[in-house]
Amino acid sequence: MKEEKAPAKIQAKVILAKCPYAYSKSENLYGMRVQKSGNDWVRTWAFKIDAERAHHEGYDKARTNGTFAPTREYPGCPYCHSAGLAECSCGKSFCITKEADRKTERIRLTCPWCGQTGEYSAVETLNLSGGGY
Repeated sequence: MKEEKAPAKIQAKVILAKCPYAYSKSENLYGMRVQKSGNDWVRTWAFKIDAERAHHEGYDKARTNGTFAPTREYPGCPYCHSAGLAECSCGKSFCITKEADRKTERIRLTCPWCGQTGEYSAVETLNLSGGGY
């Protein structure tokens, strides 16, 4: 009799990002569900979340490294719908306009986490940390 293997367990996390284009600077936090795919991560889903709930769920404690390419089904940021993602030197991520999604264009933005202004471009390889609302 052939022994059946149990299906591989899906490894998934939620990482936090902020949208600098949201109407409210106090309500711009969102979670991105990322799922392990080979040696990398892929972004599968995004949802609005408030800081209290994110802390309660432990999303603010996560540290995740790797490539975070969006899947075809990924809806993008729940505020501006961009799939572009940038990382600030503070270690936090935020969305970046669709114009910069081409990864060649750099645009001047202010990080919605720390307030640092600089030139950013969309990236897929990140080293992200949570917390510090």
